[in-house]
Amino acid sequence: MRPQALLLALAVVAVLIALPLTHGQGASPWPCCDKCGVCTKSIPPQCRCQDVSPTGCNSACKSCVRSTTGFQCVDSITNFCEHRCTPAA
Repeated sequence: MRPQALLLALAVVAVLIALPLTHGQGASPWPCCDKCGVCTKSIPPQCRCQDVSPTGCNSACKSCVRSTTGFQCVDSITNFCEHRCTPAA
């Protein structure tokens, strides 16, 4: 194996190992939703989330709407409500 290929393979492994560690340090996966809104009946469902954030939407949100209570992402995303952003109470 060439040294460049070996170095590239090691770099990829290091990145893959580091990914779960950053998730465990308070970063929430996106898309995630605590208060699920409307979902289509398609398989898989396309859903909208009713979560409101005082600081803004996730950078991956395409349609962020501001209201009197904060910001809400109104994107319809596949399985949006499958993962919670915060642990269940």
